[in-house]
Parts: sequence; structure tokens; C-alpha cells
Amino acid sequence: MNLKPIGPTAHGAIDYGFVTLQALAPSLFHLKGPARNLCYAFAATQGIINTFTDHPLGLKPLIPLRLHGQLETPFVPALLILPWVTGALKQRNARRYFISFFGVALLNYLLTDYKAYEPETRS
Repeated sequence: MNLKPIGPTAHGAIDYGFVTLQALAPSLFHLKGPARNLCYAFAATQGIINTFTDHPLGLKPLIPLRLHGQLETPFVPALLILPWVTGALKQRNARRYFISFFGVALLNYLLTDYKAYEPETRS
């Protein structure tokens, strides 16, 4: 029984959703200053990593999925630590957003099988 139900394709789709949410979060949740800047930085970082990951939704497969997982090991805690360090969590909306986003990102990370293999589906 596989306890990690999220494979490469689903993880890639979820990550692109995360990129979109992070890019839209400042407008959607009225985030200002450090909170806004962090959202854009997280979106750009995640977008670059996902675009270059070797999974069916990657555009230029340079990063093996296992390495993608290793890169996310410090990235996920940074979703909560950096807003705290920069003072972004002083905004109530930012606090709610970053804590919630961290929880969802952590679940995605813990439920992803970074060792999974899916045959290449790109044409």
C-alpha cells in the first residue's frame, strides 16, 4: 500500500496551482509590504523549480523529481519562517494566509512520492 498518493503529474499540477495562488494572494488577501514581496518571491521560486522539474508538466526537464523534493525540504518551512522573520505575520490577513498555505504545502510535501516513476507523456 502506497502511503504517498501524490505522484509526479499531480504534484506538478498542485505546484502550478501554488504558484498561481502565491502570485494572486497579495490582491486577493490585501497583503502589503513584506507579505506581498514574499508571495511574489515564493511564486517565482516555485515556478522556476516546477518549470524545470522532470515530470510530465515540466517545460524543460532539468531537475530530477527527487531533487525537486530535496529542494522543497527547506522551502516548505521557509513559507512560515520567512514571513515571521520579516514581520509579515503582523498583518492579520497575512498571518491567516501564510499559516494556511504552509499547512497545505506541508501536506502536499508529505503526501508526494518523490521516488515515483511515470512514463514520459510529453510529445
